[in-house]
Amino acid sequence: MDIKLPKKSSKLFQSTSNYLEFSHYGWGDIDSQFYGYIKGYKESADTLVEFALNSQRISVLDTYIFPVLFLYRQFIELSIKSLYLEYSDIPMEDKIQTIKSAGHNLMRMWNGLKPTLVDASFSEDEKGLINAVESYILQYHSFDKSSFKFRYPIDKESNPLLKDEERIDIANLKERMTELDNFFGGADGKLGHLQENKYEQEEYLREIEAEMKAEYEAEMRAEFESEMRDAMD
Repeated sequence: MDIKLPKKSSKLFQSTSNYLEFSHYGWGDIDSQFYGYIKGYKESADTLVEFALNSQRISVLDTYIFPVLFLYRQFIELSIKSLYLEYSDIPMEDKIQTIKSAGHNLMRMWNGLKPTLVDASFSEDEKGLINAVESYILQYHSFDKSSFKFRYPIDKESNPLLKDEERIDIANLKERMTELDNFFGGADGKLGHLQENKYEQEEYLREIEAEMKAEYEAEMRAEFESEMRDAMD
């Protein structure tokens, strides 16, 4: 059996002319790139869950869980940050500062986004849904507060991050993450629609204001010219 080993001349990252063998990233604006990251993390986790379940092998179920839990957490974190950056009404410099100070803290980021979602909620059912989403996010935050728990087996002081044995129903987790994905997608659509309507209303008001100003200035010029003619007569 030919066992392949690293070669000094080999490159890790290179392009290829085969269209179905290369991955293309870095294209589009920030919104497009957020979408790519979010979709990639969520669907990669889904794929790993499906593979692990279909394998019916304990060795797969007990090892794939680490990337699954990390990927789902990244999906949640980036979904919240994307909506916050796009739709929060506070100045961009304040939003950037909030993200910097929050780091990977899911609840701090959620608390930044939540007022925007509440303001866009027009029924008790919608507000109840926001509370349900908050419950999911709080559960994940409590489960892995710093995002390190499923990236490393130890912390910076070499203490184990997983102190007790646990069992997680990954089929259930996948369903709950799909529910979150549906919520985030719906929120994006609704907030985008409201933002567009707000922009159109503001544009309309600016046009009305400009027309009124132009009419007023025209009247003032006409009045001034009339007074000048009277004075000359």
